[in-house]
Parts: sequence; C-alpha cells; structure tokens
Amino acid sequence: MSQVIYARVPDVLKDAVDEYRTERGTTLTSAVVDLLERGLVSTSDAPSVAELELSLATTSAQKTEAEASLRSARLELQTLRSLSERTSQTLGRCPRPDCSRPITGYDLLVTGHCPYCKQALTDLLRLKAPQPEADSDQSRPGGVSERDFLLLLGALGAVVGVAYLTSKS
Repeated sequence: MSQVIYARVPDVLKDAVDEYRTERGTTLTSAVVDLLERGLVSTSDAPSVAELELSLATTSAQKTEAEASLRSARLELQTLRSLSERTSQTLGRCPRPDCSRPITGYDLLVTGHCPYCKQALTDLLRLKAPQPEADSDQSRPGGVSERDFLLLLGALGAVVGVAYLTSKS
C-alpha cells in the first residue's frame, strides 16, 4: 500500500534530490523514498552512534593513560637497569686487613657486609681523601672513592625519584 505526501521543500533540497535520482537512474519517487528511509534509519540509530562515540572516547582516554603508564614503566626499568649496573661495580675493598676482597655497591647498600668474611661495611661509607694521580688505586681498605660513591648515590636517587613519581600517577 502507498500513501501520498505533499510537502514543499527548498530549491536546494529539490536540486539535491534530482541529482541523487540522476546519479542512480531512478524516478523522483524512488529517490525520495530511499532518502527518507535512510534518514529515518539514521535518526533511529543516533542513540547507538552516541553510545559508540562515548565508548570510543573512553577507550581513547584509557589508551592514553596506558601509554603514559608504559612510558613511566620503561623509565623506571631503565633507571633500575642503571642502578643494577652501578651496584655491580667494585667500590672498594673489605676493611678487614686479612680479607681485603673487592666490595660492590650491592654489598655496601643491600647486604651491608663483605660476602666473603661477613665483616660489616659501615667503615666503607667513609669517603677516601683524594689521592694524587700517581696513586690510582681507588679501592684500598678504609673507604670508597668519592666519584664511585656519588655515582652510586645518584643512581639510587634516580630510582627513588622514579618510584615517587610513579606512586603519584
């Protein structure tokens, strides 16, 4: 069954419908029916489109947050790798005269004792006085070189800073 709809439309709309009809090789009636059906479907789908747009916006925000977390995690991993490299370096020698084995940053900051003789390493926290260039042995008993100690503390500070910033986000 068909019905007749009489409606006045602006010239611009009539011209657009005529162009649509010509492109598809249909009658004016078929073109108007097709365009009205499409418009009604589009109108009925509008809530779905709005939901999809909201979902897209939410997903985009989650993606941005995940990317920021990933950047933060990569920075933290890089800092931890740097700290790991620093703690594996030899900082000095065991202060116990009969041991004098190499002490690493890990031994000094984590375990607090010589891995060989179990001597406490609190004496190593005393920095060595700068030595003349002729005496380049920076790892003798009684302390660590100021340069190595400061590098180790800098790496440790970076790890603490990254951990702090990560906890704030």
